Parts: sequence; C-alpha cells; structure tokens
Amino acid sequence: MKEKVEFKPVDYDPVVDSLFVRIPEGEYEHSVMLGDDVILDFGRLSGKDKLDVIGFEILEASKKFGLDKHLLRNIKRLYAEIKISEDRVEMMVSIVVVQRKKERKRSRILEMANVGLPATIASISV
Repeated sequence: MKEKVEFKPVDYDPVVDSLFVRIPEGEYEHSVMLGDDVILDFGRLSGKDKLDVIGFEILEASKKFGLDKHLLRNIKRLYAEIKISEDRVEMMVSIVVVQRKKERKRSRILEMANVGLPATIASISV
C-alpha cells in the first residue's frame, strides 16, 4: 500500500540547497529555467484557462538569503511577487524564519533575462 505524501507548499532541501515553492491549487504543466539558479513552474489555477506561474525553485537559497541551511528548513511565512516583462524577469521573495524564538525576515530581489516568456505578474503567499 502506498503511503500518502502530505503536500507542502514550501519545501527546502539542504543537501542541494534548493528552496521549492508551489501553490496547491495549480495544475502543473511545465518548467522554465532562468539563468543557473531559478526555475519557474507554470500551470493552470483551478477554474482558469490562462497559463500562470504556480511555483518556483531557487538553487543556492542559503547563499541568496544569507541564512544557515537549518533555518531554511523552518520557514514560517513566504511571499513572492514575480514580474515578467518583455526583457526580464524580476522576483521579489520575502521569507520569515524563526531563530531562538524570534522571527527573522529576509527579502531578496532576483533579476534574470526573459527567455521568451509572456508578460505577466503573479504573487504567491504561503
């Protein structure tokens, strides 16, 4: 009998230093690699026909956020805004982790060249 795996909207893998975020309402269709360290996941939100950003993965996350890997395993909140224009993709990602019973907030803006993606703005909050 297969064990049911609980869906986690935010998952961090310290072995490969990868932060994965995905909204549960999205039906995955494909991914696009931006540069060497960001992957955007596209799919359709329930009840919508338009293709949208439903998740992302950030490689070398501990370096980008300036946090130890063990702290990224316990993200309390995350907000991301992804803006895709004709020539670039801009991601603003804010995370809140707990360290010694105190919340620490870190935000980063990541910019990459657009590789032919349609212009859009998406936000993810978990």
